[in-house]
Amino acid sequence: MFDIKVEFLKSSMGDCALVSLPKTCRAVSSAPLGFGILGVDNALILQVPKDYNSEQPEEELRNLVNELKLGNKTVGLMTAAQLRKVLTVTQQTLEALHVTTVITAGTSNALVAGENPFNLKGEERGKPGTINIIAFINKALTDGALVNAVITITEAKSVALRNLGFNAGGTTTDSVVVVCPTEGEKLKYAGTGTDIGILLSRAVRDAVIESLTKAEEVKSRSFLERLGERGITMDKLLETAMALHIPDAEHKVEEIEKRFVEELNKLINDVNINSLVSSALFLEDLGSSGRIYGLSVDDFKKDAVHILADEMIGMAIAEYIAGTKGLFNYIRYDRKKPGIIASLEPFLDDVVASLIGGIMSNIYSKL
Repeated sequence: MFDIKVEFLKSSMGDCALVSLPKTCRAVSSAPLGFGILGVDNALILQVPKDYNSEQPEEELRNLVNELKLGNKTVGLMTAAQLRKVLTVTQQTLEALHVTTVITAGTSNALVAGENPFNLKGEERGKPGTINIIAFINKALTDGALVNAVITITEAKSVALRNLGFNAGGTTTDSVVVVCPTEGEKLKYAGTGTDIGILLSRAVRDAVIESLTKAEEVKSRSFLERLGERGITMDKLLETAMALHIPDAEHKVEEIEKRFVEELNKLINDVNINSLVSSALFLEDLGSSGRIYGLSVDDFKKDAVHILADEMIGMAIAEYIAGTKGLFNYIRYDRKKPGIIASLEPFLDDVVASLIGGIMSNIYSKL
């Protein structure tokens, strides 16, 4: 077994965790301190404040390494998570192969690769959320295998996040460090199809899930939160709902808007609405990537006439909320496509039209 030691230390900069190796090893690292392929004796994780925002994290970590007298072969990482609470160590073994991972996880900065790092209001996303992964392999690796291992770890992390329900593959500040001995015959590959890759994947998935569970960040999200993650905010829903509202002298627009928000919030804890919307979101993702059997991506994006499942979910939502009246109003919004509905893909436009149609029907029936 790869003999590593993990201990918590106090420093002038705050709590930190020191991961000590029995001897100098070889590593590939994306850590703020110790970047590239290099020799490593230790790995240090520093807990920083949640509002931490420094332009020189490398320099601060180097000062900390000097304070703790660790030497220049130390890689340094940072996390705003409660270090003593979330740090997780996992191991996987297969015959002579051993993998140990040390992970700290936080997701306040999570996003999908390629997504704008600014939120819909133009505000920069929170910076503290970071997933740090340090993986120790008991066999020497070629340079290519070290890179393979980083890819394997990243894929495993993304799978863990998806399995937990996060619409993200990681955070904008994640760090990966892969460590292996310098002696012995080198493994040429460490991809997901290799024995070492399988061990890495299992260890990382288990540790990410355990660390986020400890951090109390693993939770189900309401349909409103899930829609919000895709830019369909309460404000957008309200604006779209009011686009087809015909004002009258007896009821002020402000009153209708207030009732709409109230009715929508009443549905947050409804398991059936959450289930129907979640199923539509899942199908949206499958269809946009060509994973609905028998349906091409082109036909999906064109919302071809033979695709009826989106309307069937829309009808179910509208009728569940407001009965037959809801169906008629859902069709009205779906056909005219006001507001945000016009920009949405096949399943999402029906979800939004049916939610709004059902809620507005309930409001009108109670006036």
